[in-house]
Amino acid sequence: MKKEQIVEEIALAIGVEVPPMSSGSTEPRAIFDLVNDRLGLGIESRTKQGLARGIVEVVGGTWSTTYESRGATVTKDGLLAVRDAVRVLTG
Repeated sequence: MKKEQIVEEIALAIGVEVPPMSSGSTEPRAIFDLVNDRLGLGIESRTKQGLARGIVEVVGGTWSTTYESRGATVTKDGLLAVRDAVRVLTG
């Protein structure tokens, strides 16, 4: 599964349009902002990685160092963890 597909699944789960991917199939910060806003999570972070971590942790998940990479990017595994957290929240 590609990162684009995971972003699409997250957007579908929260009922929003899929935000466009950034260059090099980098996930957009907008998807994390949308999850935070749409689900009323109240996560305050200036970074994409911080938002993603907060989403995973709000459902009791553990954020792994393998979920992020240099350049403020969330890895595919990190996106999958966010998707799984969103599934729990929208259950």
